[in-house]
Amino acid sequence: MERLREDILDLGQADSHVLIDGETGTGKTLVAHALHAVGPRASKKFVTVSCAAWGEDQLAAKLFGPSDDGNLPLIEEARGGTLCLEDIEALSHPLQSRLLTLINEQGVPPETRIIAICNEHAPDTTLEDVLRSDLYYRLGAMTIICPPLRSRGEDILTLFTRASEQFAEEYGCDAPQVTAQEAAQLLQAPWPGNVRQLVNIAERAVLQNRRGSGSIASLLMADNEASGPALTTEGKPLKDYVEAFERMLIDNTMRRHKGSITAVMDELCLPRRTLNEKMAKYGLQRQDYV
Repeated sequence: MERLREDILDLGQADSHVLIDGETGTGKTLVAHALHAVGPRASKKFVTVSCAAWGEDQLAAKLFGPSDDGNLPLIEEARGGTLCLEDIEALSHPLQSRLLTLINEQGVPPETRIIAICNEHAPDTTLEDVLRSDLYYRLGAMTIICPPLRSRGEDILTLFTRASEQFAEEYGCDAPQVTAQEAAQLLQAPWPGNVRQLVNIAERAVLQNRRGSGSIASLLMADNEASGPALTTEGKPLKDYVEAFERMLIDNTMRRHKGSITAVMDELCLPRRTLNEKMAKYGLQRQDYV
């Protein structure tokens, strides 16, 4: 994720078109918005459209005109800014040709930057197999791959904690306390739906906790059964699970006590020196909780 953030900052400054690939629910649209926001076009329009949401004739009219509703074609609306094409894999070959012609006519640097997002392609194929090669190489001059959640380590616990806290505030109840066993289960889950699936489970965990029943483990099992065969995760050393849980526990306790070192020491039965060493190890700073 650190490399992904660096890529966003680097590519955001460029004028070349960008191709974003990755599994469903990994935050590709969020990355597209970030690329626009950190670049020189940030003050210009960011226009997005799903290529899978419209029939070919409707999509052609929306993109290139003439539009039946009297609105500007999206190509014109995004002029000078960014046009984000979600589900680029659904673009028909005739529309791929029109898009390629537009890109070629714009020259370098392009008047309108195009960010193409691939949301799904067959397991044994790549986006290069789906798009015509000349368009693929024009769009994929710069590529970002969003990593799946199962490969993001302790991010899983951090994201689950944040989502749980947000839903707990929304529903006016306490967030569920994650046990060491549940933390390990969250880290081991295959997460076929990635961050989107995690957020859904966090919300259901908060609702379960509000009525005083259920467990995170049961939600994970039910969700993975409902989604059918899922990717498996590789085992991790016990040390990784212990450190991820320890970091989450200290982080949650610091948040609950608003950075009070004394209160955290008392609750976790830790001497000050040990707590300070562990906070330094996990990159936790008291001022972030005050």
